[in-house]
Amino acid sequence: MRVIKEVDSGKNKWNSFEVGLKDGNIVIRDEAGYVDFPEEAVDKLVDSIDQARRKLREKERSPTSED
Repeated sequence: MRVIKEVDSGKNKWNSFEVGLKDGNIVIRDEAGYVDFPEEAVDKLVDSIDQARRKLREKERSPTSED
């Protein structure tokens, strides 16, 4: 796997994962293993993350609404 970027996440950055390329796919790897995403799955993943971020922002603007 060719690592493109390492990303820290979690409280106090306790978890990290690597984003890279392997066998023509985008790969996300952490200490438990890795998940590879073919090109068409990347588009779906990005779209899903965008939708989730919009929902979070909607919730922030309306703190009395339910999940």
